[in-house]
Amino acid sequence: MEDRPWTKYWIHHWKNDPIFGNKRFKKLDRVYPSFDIDESLIDTVNMDEFLKIEEDRIPFFIGSQFGIAPGFEIAGFFNGEKVVAILKKSLMSGMVVGLFLYKIGADETKFSNNEIARFENKEP
Repeated sequence: MEDRPWTKYWIHHWKNDPIFGNKRFKKLDRVYPSFDIDESLIDTVNMDEFLKIEEDRIPFFIGSQFGIAPGFEIAGFFNGEKVVAILKKSLMSGMVVGLFLYKIGADETKFSNNEIARFENKEP
C-alpha cells in the first residue's frame, strides 16, 4: 500500500496524549474499509475479544466524516461502560478528519454520541 502520511497525522496526536496515548485499538477480524494506521497500535481480534471490556484496548470503528456512525448492531456490544474509537473518514475521497473517542454508559443500549476526546488529522 502506498504511504499516505496526510491520512495519519492524527496518530502523532494520539501517541502524545497523556491519557490515551498508551492504549491500543482492536478491530474485528472482518473486512473494514481501507484505512492507514501504525500497525503497532491495532490488534485484529475475534468477536469474543472484541466484546471484552478492557482497560488497555479500545474497540475501533470507521465512520463517515459526514456524521454517519458505524453500525453498532453487534449482539452483545452494549455490555457495560466502555470507550469506543471511530476513525472519521470519507469513503469517497479518502480524506481523514480524525479519530474520535466516545463513552458508552453502563446501561446504554444504543450509541449516544457522547464524545470524550478527539484527535484531529492536522499536521503536527
